[in-house]
Formats: sequence, structure tokens, C-alpha cells
Amino acid sequence: MDTASTSEPKMMDSPAFPHRRWKNHPVPGVDFPDATSFTSNPRWMRAACEALSARLDKEIDLLAGIDIGGLGFAGALALRNGLGFIDIRKVGSIRADVVRSLAANYELGNGIALSKGQALEGRAVAIIDDCLMTGGTALATAQLLRRLGARCTHALFVFELEGLGGRERLSRAGMVVHSLQKLPPAQPE
Repeated sequence: MDTASTSEPKMMDSPAFPHRRWKNHPVPGVDFPDATSFTSNPRWMRAACEALSARLDKEIDLLAGIDIGGLGFAGALALRNGLGFIDIRKVGSIRADVVRSLAANYELGNGIALSKGQALEGRAVAIIDDCLMTGGTALATAQLLRRLGARCTHALFVFELEGLGGRERLSRAGMVVHSLQKLPPAQPE
């Protein structure tokens, strides 16, 4: 695991967030950027929330945080902007009565789940996650939210791994994609 610089954020719009990379995770040749190396620092967390907030469409009234990396960002952003918040969980990590979207791949495991009873009909929902790779998890989330009546057209990410097709995949599905920091799929040696 490599660690990047941990200097204080200079620009609130799009700072280079310090992070460590998990080598060959979730698959060989991809090094996952771990945001938890900066989320414990209040200045960096505020910088991330401010930058994400600047990219939120004004019509959004509900944030869907994807398990596990997107949950904290979505909760903090919801509080900051006076928005609602729901959690999108990976199947098997939630025990309540759920609505599921099944798709087996390395990002989803056995799919995603949302607790039943959410008032989603007609709501404008933005997806929040820590990292965009192939877009599989975000796309499954958007499809599930749309199936339940939400208008889900925006997805925000702290990191985006370039060249893995996630942005293009989500764009083809009618999603507006914002990321705060683009990175190569593998950390240069």
C-alpha cells in the first residue's frame, strides 16, 4: 500500500486528495484509492463535502450513498445541504426487508439492496460513492432507484479511475457524472 502526500487542501474546488492505494484490488492491475486516509482530517473532509456540494444539481433532494465508501460522504453532504439520505447496501450486509438488484461482478458481489418503504416516487436522487471504476455498482443503483420511481440522473464520486469505462457506461445510461479527482487505474511505481 502506498501513501500520497497529506498536505493541507489549497483549493476548495478540486484539491488533490491524499489517499493510499490498495495494490491489485479489487482485481489485478487496479489499485483502489482509499479515501479513509483523509476522512479523519476535518479540513480534508470539509474540502470533499464543499467540492461535492458545488457539483450537486439544484433539483436534487435526496442522496443515495453506496456501501461502504459513499455512505459517509452522502450523510455529511445531506446534512450540509439539508437533503434526505438513503443507504444503498451490498446484498448480504443488510438484514431488513429489502428491494434488490442482482448482478454478480467484483464490484457488486451478489448485487445491491435498499430497505423497503423508501418514499422515492418522483424524487430527484443523486448517487454518491468514493470511487468510480467500471460504473457497475452506480449503474445498478440508478436502475434500482429508477425502478422504484426516482429520477436518478446524477452521480458524484471523490475519485475516478480513468480508462475503466465507468464514466462512459453511466453517461450512456443518462447519468451526469462528476468526480473530484481522476487517477490512473494503477499507481505509478
